[in-house]
Parts: sequence; C-alpha cells; structure tokens
Amino acid sequence: MFVQKGYGAVTMNEVCVAAGVSKGSLYHHFPSKDELFLYVVEEDTELWLQNWDIKRAGIADLEERFYAYAEHCANDFQNPLIRALEEYARIKDHTAEIEERLWHMYDDSLRACRDLVKEGIDTHYLKADEPEDIVVILSGLLEGVGKVSEISRSPMGLEEIKEYYRKSLRLLLQGIRT
Repeated sequence: MFVQKGYGAVTMNEVCVAAGVSKGSLYHHFPSKDELFLYVVEEDTELWLQNWDIKRAGIADLEERFYAYAEHCANDFQNPLIRALEEYARIKDHTAEIEERLWHMYDDSLRACRDLVKEGIDTHYLKADEPEDIVVILSGLLEGVGKVSEISRSPMGLEEIKEYYRKSLRLLLQGIRT
C-alpha cells in the first residue's frame, strides 16, 4: 500500500483490511505505522543489495561492474518505495532510533557504490582520492540523473534513462581516472 499511496495516505486500518488480519495481530508484529513502513523499506533495500551482489558476482571486469551498477540504479530509480521514503523523511519528526534506522538504510544502500569505489582505487583504476567523496559524488550524480529524467518535458523510457546513466557515469569515470 505504501507503494501505491505513499506513507502519509496509508492507514493501519487499510493495511489490516488489505492483509486480512486483525488490528491486534498487526500491532503485535508492528507496534506502529512507522515500524511497519521501515520494515517494508528495509526489506526492499536488502533485496536490492542481494540482487546487486548476484549481478556483480557475474561480472569480472571492474569497469563493466561500474556500468552494471549504474544500470542497477537506473532500474530502481522509479521505485515507489523510494518516493515514499523521501516523503516519510520529510514529513515527520523522528525519534533518535528511527533516525538511526534511516541512516543505516541509506548507508547500506551506499555499500554497493562504496565497494566499487574502494576496488577502483585499490586496483588503480581510479585515481586515489577520498573514497567517501567519490561515493557521494557518484551516488548524487546517479540520483540527480534519475530526478531530472522524471521532470523532463518529454517522457523517457527506461532504455533512454539507462543511456543517460551510462553517459553520466562515463563522464565521471573519465574525470576520476585522469
């Protein structure tokens, strides 16, 4: 339901009806809407990382892995849970525990990028620099390409969007390697 309606529009009553469970049963497993939502997003993040790990393991060439990573991000950029998470992060004051969980989800999602950048520096494919700076720049670049393609005047198909991801990655890698 969070996928279709976003965080704010979903009620626990709707979740109970859709899942065919009692309110008591739902609250037994998830004491709040926050807990349910974070569980769903954490599971989705873990699945994204598992799928990336499988894809990455099948690619021997480091440069090809960078391009595969960009494509993996492109395939997920319209994930409605990401939009719901962005909404959630903006509309609520969160407890320290929830802030920590949000940070961990974000950091976990950067693990794939961080591992690639580290390998690129270790193998001298990338010029030695501050690895975390490269992670932020690469992640921000790919995120930005996705956002701009969404608000573009002419609608783009997934293949066209993937091509923008590839082009942006190629430009960034050329700059980092020099």
